[in-house]
Amino acid sequence: MQKKNDLYKKKYELYNSLFTENSMDGILNIGENFLGNPIFILDTSYRIMARSSLAKLDNSSIETHNGESYLLLDIVQLMQKNKCIDNIYNSDNAFFHNSDEILIFCSIRINNITVGYISVLQSKRKFNAEDLELTNVLSKVFSIQLQKENLFISNSGLDEEYYLTDLLINRIDNIEYMTERLQYVNFNLSENLIILSIPFKQKYKDYRHNFGLKELIKKIKTILGNCISTYYKDTITFLISNGHKEVITDSLKETILEFLKLNNLRCGISMVFQNLLHIQDFFYQSIYALDLSLCMKIDNTINYFEDYIEYYLFNMSMSTTNDLYKINLLTLVHPYIKKLIKFDDQNKTELFKTLKIYLENNRNANDTSIKLNIHRSTFFYRYNKIQDLLHISLGNNNNLFKLELSFKILDYNALTEIQIIDFLRV
Repeated sequence: MQKKNDLYKKKYELYNSLFTENSMDGILNIGENFLGNPIFILDTSYRIMARSSLAKLDNSSIETHNGESYLLLDIVQLMQKNKCIDNIYNSDNAFFHNSDEILIFCSIRINNITVGYISVLQSKRKFNAEDLELTNVLSKVFSIQLQKENLFISNSGLDEEYYLTDLLINRIDNIEYMTERLQYVNFNLSENLIILSIPFKQKYKDYRHNFGLKELIKKIKTILGNCISTYYKDTITFLISNGHKEVITDSLKETILEFLKLNNLRCGISMVFQNLLHIQDFFYQSIYALDLSLCMKIDNTINYFEDYIEYYLFNMSMSTTNDLYKINLLTLVHPYIKKLIKFDDQNKTELFKTLKIYLENNRNANDTSIKLNIHRSTFFYRYNKIQDLLHISLGNNNNLFKLELSFKILDYNALTEIQIIDFLRV
């Protein structure tokens, strides 16, 4: 009877910690006092949200990136191999897990969605059956506390959401590490990337009443193929990757357009990029494409940022506030330019230089040939090679404007030529 009373008191104190402590660290300290072992709180991307006092002394399974602590990828792989992750997601209650270490795991759920989990490491004292009951209570307490602190970001109910949100919020300092992390959500990081954003206002904060959001995301993912998604800033955002030079092919564009029209939705699409280090800039490209189309009263279902680059520059110059996100100027350089630089590097050619001088010489073939000190036939060979490589016509004014604007951006930028070229090669 006494043991039951003691257990009841501990459970009561854990629940009461929501009022007496009102912080994750405070709740963890009480939990650690009862469990007598280190406690870790992790989200579904294996980021450590909080640690108890004893857990802060143990960094053997932890690595730090962007100022955030994460579980070592080797540990993640082992947990997946041992079906530990599956058990966390599929179990409503705490359970013992025996591997190299003995641990207790318990999912933290909000609206029946797993948003994180508790990990207790047996190191200071042996576990007992009572510890499972206390961990179950601790899980419920953290479910409430996460909502109170607005740390619950999983609005769509999809586990991958933490990964993309993390990319959009936190500056990346290690591209190799982030690439490895993305493998755990079955996302293949191919050569080319784009961001596609769809404005979508949730009607309810409670996920249980937003079943339609999750279903909408799932349907769009089926259309887009290799992608991950999140719901961020009242926008459904997708990171899409494949080997196609434009990522979204003409046939895929038609399918997307049909779906968006049927659901009375619109989207903004960034320019193509290759480096996750610049993902925040390309996310805001997709947002500005949407905002500028509204501002200019352009009623397009699909809005490509590359069609609004000059208007973005006008808009920023006219802005009287400092609260607008300023996109890195070099990310506005068209992918055509990057492709020429890459081709020149690989083939020891001078297509980038040839095109630049051609545009600087008012598109005059004779003047360009003289400036480059090459024969006219050599110039026209390069001219046609550029068209074939980029799959465009250099007689098209729209294409020429995009290229000329990119060269103007490069000329304006205060970086040295070597630094600019290195940036574009990344």
